[in-house]
Amino acid sequence: MGVDLDLGRVLLLPLCGVGLALLLWATFTLGRTPAGSRPRWMLAGFGALALGLVLFVPWMRGVALVPVSPDVLVKALGGVLLVLAAGVSARGARVRLRADALRGAAPVPLDEAVADLRAGRPPGFGVYRGRLESLDTLTSPGGVPCAFYDAAVHAVGAHGRKGPLLSRERAYTPVLLLKGEHTRAAVGFAPSALLAPMEVRRCAAPPALTRAELLGEPAQALSWERVGVPGEACLVVGELRRGSRDGTYELRGRGGRPALVVLGEGAA
Repeated sequence: MGVDLDLGRVLLLPLCGVGLALLLWATFTLGRTPAGSRPRWMLAGFGALALGLVLFVPWMRGVALVPVSPDVLVKALGGVLLVLAAGVSARGARVRLRADALRGAAPVPLDEAVADLRAGRPPGFGVYRGRLESLDTLTSPGGVPCAFYDAAVHAVGAHGRKGPLLSRERAYTPVLLLKGEHTRAAVGFAPSALLAPMEVRRCAAPPALTRAELLGEPAQALSWERVGVPGEACLVVGELRRGSRDGTYELRGRGGRPALVVLGEGAA
């Protein structure tokens, strides 16, 4: 048993060295990175790695780090969970307060917001109204020209109901714009921050895979899709600021995060 334990320690020594090298790399890399742009998942990951190394070194010597009873460990774990729950609750309260404030705020037309920004009165974080625009045009499975789509194509089941899933398709133009009467602003977006109503449209099924399907008539399918159509009313929740070039503007979330894009009845 002792030989197996010693062999395990010897085999794990290279992993310990790799872990220490990663910690050194993380220290120098994150130290040169602005605090606002540091990915939190990376900090949490390297924190867990550091804790693992701290526990690993005493195990190499065959001695426990600190002789602690199971009751103390359970109480400590409970305290950590309480602190995490309090932090999550506080964060949720702040998000709810911001949401309530935005709900009560009237959407500002993009042209008015740009005029205020040019006059030296940055409008800050809020809800901006305009129309969706894109430099490129896509076509959804249902045949709708759009700036983006997120579709699930299902076979037609009995009595016209939703059948088995045939394919999942998503596409987004590289640049989305919010357009006013005289101005427009680029929107920093993420697929998870695009809100559009779900609509069902008939479409052709994906390409046939069997000989029987190839020789038969084209199968019909239903596309359950969310699309963003250029020209429709649009709300963007974010911060308006000047772009990288003179005369350009952009909308982003707090801290440079993606802005929230709302389409459909909620934006009308």
